[in-house]
Amino acid sequence: MLIALIAGIVTFILTIIGIPAFIRFYHKARITGQQMHEDVKQHQAKAGTPTMGGTVFLLTSVLASFVIGLVSHQLSNGLIMILFILVLYGVVGFLDDFLKVFRKINEGLNPKQKLFLQLVGGVVFYFFYNQHGAGDQLNVFTVPVQIGFLYVFFVLFWLIGFSNAVNLTDGIDGLASISVVISLVAYAVIAVEQKRFDILIVIISMIGGLLGFFVFNHKPAKIFMGDVGSLALGGMLAAISISLHQEWTLLLIGIVYVFETTSVMMQVTYFKLTGGKRIFRMTPVHHHFELGGLTGHGKEWSEWKVDFFFWGIGIVGSLLTLAILYL
Repeated sequence: MLIALIAGIVTFILTIIGIPAFIRFYHKARITGQQMHEDVKQHQAKAGTPTMGGTVFLLTSVLASFVIGLVSHQLSNGLIMILFILVLYGVVGFLDDFLKVFRKINEGLNPKQKLFLQLVGGVVFYFFYNQHGAGDQLNVFTVPVQIGFLYVFFVLFWLIGFSNAVNLTDGIDGLASISVVISLVAYAVIAVEQKRFDILIVIISMIGGLLGFFVFNHKPAKIFMGDVGSLALGGMLAAISISLHQEWTLLLIGIVYVFETTSVMMQVTYFKLTGGKRIFRMTPVHHHFELGGLTGHGKEWSEWKVDFFFWGIGIVGSLLTLAILYL
């Protein structure tokens, strides 16, 4: 437990130091910041804000987790595979961000390229995970279900699905970073209950990194995490839920990401079926609340109000999960 706390403190300090340096480098190199092509008018002022800040908390968290895990003899296969997903999905996001920044348009890797790289990471994760006796068992609440070869497809769906879901959530200042912190706190409790102190190291380390990042990412954000951060964080959450054999928990602990993704799917489907009609003012659904409150036709919500609303949903989902597991 103490080792994990040290990892969190180290990552927090390194991120607090690293982000301002990253921002200075960004401006000194005259790199074009985030492009804005959204219909939310209040977001237009964000154009040019430095992005790819996830690079900092990703590097600090991975390095701190690896070194402290190694020194404390907690560098298990589970910890290594979570770090692997963080790095690989982070690289995918970095390439996506890099292309956006230097092409000066809001397009990076095309969907097929991104999916292929995510699939490669997912397949490697599955076979390494399965090689070490994890089996093909899916736990549904407290009931183990043997699904055989289908488990590989589940793992791929889980990793890629939640990676992209967190990416969709990262649309307003501070929303994704604290939503993931809330999710990680819940998984920290589960890891402690299971005595998985190896996995606890990377969980607490990333919490430290995200809290350090939030200092500069809350409204008005001085930097965005970019796809390098959001894709890695989503993959990490999925990998943690799999490694703890509590895959189903991510549906509740990650209810915010599920809500965001479902809103996009509903909007696209309804738009096509009705020839252009919409369910929400704009998706992902956090923009719907920005534009018109709960109904979408009321008073606009500030980014802080949207943040607290979604963080509240995340806290409820996490508490409900822990209640189901331990009460």
